[in-house]
Amino acid sequence: MFEFLALPKLIALIKNVYHGIMSIVVIIPLMFTMGQPSDPNTPVIPNENAQNAYINEYLDPDISAHRSGAGIAPQNTLMAFEYVLKEKATLGVDTFEFDVQITSDGELIVLHNLTYDDTSNAVEAFGHKNVYASKLTYKEAYDVLNLGENFTADGKTYPYRGLRGDKIPENLRVAKCDDVIDYIEANSGDKEYRYIIEIKSTGINGMKAADKLYSIINERNLKDRVIWATSLEDVSMYMEHKYPDMPRSARITEIIQFYIYSRMNWNLDDLNVSYIALQIPYGDNCANNLINLGTRELINYAHKYDIAVQYWTINEEEETELLIKNGADCVMTDYPQMAYDIVKDLNK
Repeated sequence: MFEFLALPKLIALIKNVYHGIMSIVVIIPLMFTMGQPSDPNTPVIPNENAQNAYINEYLDPDISAHRSGAGIAPQNTLMAFEYVLKEKATLGVDTFEFDVQITSDGELIVLHNLTYDDTSNAVEAFGHKNVYASKLTYKEAYDVLNLGENFTADGKTYPYRGLRGDKIPENLRVAKCDDVIDYIEANSGDKEYRYIIEIKSTGINGMKAADKLYSIINERNLKDRVIWATSLEDVSMYMEHKYPDMPRSARITEIIQFYIYSRMNWNLDDLNVSYIALQIPYGDNCANNLINLGTRELINYAHKYDIAVQYWTINEEEETELLIKNGADCVMTDYPQMAYDIVKDLNK
């Protein structure tokens, strides 16, 4: 399981640590300008010759349903995927973003938090808090959990609360990753959706999840439409080493390196990066606006090195419009119709 820590990888790890230390040294003087907006005189530089398929035309970013559309349906449920597909004409979704974890019996399920507590009736069903997905079999979770329990679209009403037993609909039960992908592919018509799939399982379980996810994607010949991601350094390194043919997003240390290099206008080729996308926060999601990762300068720099720039979780109209105008390649949002309407308005 740990064969990826061979000598070449160990050397790379040491280099990463070195770059991390140097980043800290360099970042101190940059702290004073981190939150500054783009220079209004900075032009957007469209990368018309991009080899990276995830770099989109200016003002035409991918719209990603974050957690399959967490603001319009219970997150990461088959119901949410069904809704997005049914309303595709008005929602304008290009990409499904969702999270996966491994169960105790090796099934890859769709779930964001490490526990079922916040989104379901798990505490009631199992009699204790911290009901971890990794501690239950798929069937144990599927049989009793209602993943629409705490969903609310208006902050007042909970349309699926209290459903138990046979009254829990199939599309609000725990869903397997392969079933979700098969459903999307079977119901997408002539549209080829893209996927951003984030591994949430930690440690050894994260590596097992990576193996399972790769198998699912590879069997369906979807590698050219999937970017996989994780915030977990060890899992990301495992994925990079074992599955170099699988497109991935930058991990946290790589994002820090990228930011420093972009601010100093250093040659990113010196790092030999292997990620094809930055999946980064903006606004309140990014240290309460302390760091501004949404500038034209940053996006132009990424495009110069054929790297796509994708933002999460963008739920405010003003922020969405600004990022699109600055050249973002993808906007991940709980409210895809909002983003789609802005894209249409900007292209009138």
